[in-house]
Amino acid sequence: MFDFASFDSSVIIAFLIRLVVATAIFVGGALISRWIVAFTKKHLTQREVDPLLVNFASSILYWTLMLLVVIFFLNTLGFNTTALVAVLGAAALAIGVALQDSLKNFASGVLLVIFRPFNVGHYVDAGGTSGIVEEITLFT
Repeated sequence: MFDFASFDSSVIIAFLIRLVVATAIFVGGALISRWIVAFTKKHLTQREVDPLLVNFASSILYWTLMLLVVIFFLNTLGFNTTALVAVLGAAALAIGVALQDSLKNFASGVLLVIFRPFNVGHYVDAGGTSGIVEEITLFT
């Protein structure tokens, strides 16, 4: 049978305080992340950056910030997040190596969208291939 006389309630109180603080960190971090993304989106749109690039950058920024918020949340609750961060770093490295060629094409697409050396409808002759540009996306 459980002995209530020897029960230490300070452990539960300490955990509840950490839970409240961690929840505040999560909610505050989520709100700040949304504000930062909205601010970034607004300024990129004002600078007339391509909407495709604005949405992509906003999405990457939001999920990166939310990942940081979740790591802070778990760390505040008392979980050891060192291993989690190491696994995420290793996974990012593995994905980067595996998608190396696609990432090159993506970087090229981003540069084309940002600098706009040509637009849709222009006649282009590059690398022995010529034609009229039908669309410009991040990967093609």
